Amino acid sequence: MTVQRAKVIAAGPAGPSQSRVIHLQDGRLMGYAEYGDPKGLPLFGFHGTPGSRLMFRIADAPARELGLRIVAPERPGFGISTYKGGRTLADHASDVIVLADRLGIERFAVAGVSGGAPYAVACAALSPERVTALGLVSPVGPVNGHDGAPRIGPGHHLMFRLSPRIPPLLWPFFAFGRAAFLHAPLGIYGFLMTRAAPSDWKILARSDVRRNLLLGVAEGLRPGIRGGLQEMKLFSRPWKIPFDAIRSPSILWQGTADRNVPARAAFHLGELIPGCEVHRLNGAGHYWIFNNVRLVLQRIAEAAGHARVQAAGSEAGEKPAATLH
Repeated sequence: MTVQRAKVIAAGPAGPSQSRVIHLQDGRLMGYAEYGDPKGLPLFGFHGTPGSRLMFRIADAPARELGLRIVAPERPGFGISTYKGGRTLADHASDVIVLADRLGIERFAVAGVSGGAPYAVACAALSPERVTALGLVSPVGPVNGHDGAPRIGPGHHLMFRLSPRIPPLLWPFFAFGRAAFLHAPLGIYGFLMTRAAPSDWKILARSDVRRNLLLGVAEGLRPGIRGGLQEMKLFSRPWKIPFDAIRSPSILWQGTADRNVPARAAFHLGELIPGCEVHRLNGAGHYWIFNNVRLVLQRIAEAAGHARVQAAGSEAGEKPAATLH
């Protein structure tokens, strides 16, 4: 089937005119947007929870500079992607492979921010022959005891372990958040700032960051809250991901002052991924990425490029190159 254009929603100045949908085999629509260099090194970027394809628009300029083609797919129930009941992390990883095939992309890097991290990990573990690098920023890590999850604070315990098992506890929170992002965005943004770590305050005060977050989250919640509720439920369960199958270079950045995700679980995720390069960001909060988009993209690009050189050398029966030029 051919890739079809989708109606662009909430796309302001420099918005994603590249937004598209594809029709999946089960009849669902999968929305995505593209940023950066159309002929560049492919990188699939996974948005946070809640979020949408618009979240990566802030990475467009640095991606162009670095020669990266960012494909930002939406998960079921967010933005223009059709909701799917009973899905798993592996299900979305399969959808991503379908999208890559439709776009003619054989090998690609993956990057997950916050709630997008489990899906990036799933892709790297379930399609190791196709993923060239794995980048994780302020990731949601395993919080279920079956994954050997560490102890987390009472607030995170309520949000990530207890509430998802009792839907009536989370529903009002997501419903209020959706109404606020759609109808009182500045008010909810002020609330986000009060919850953020002190190191995040100046970052969140930037107009480009505010615009990115408000548009991206509002678009993700536009069709409803089922997608967000489903994600929280997924995060609270065992991931059932073969971490040992990950072969790509992996990099993780996590702030110690993050108030949105359990930092201990994020660092534990780094321990589960073979050879993961973990950056412990002392004093940094959840929104550290907005001041360091280029740094993160460059490191992932370097890792992906080096992996491609090694693979090419191995296929040719030659010794892999020691450095990337």
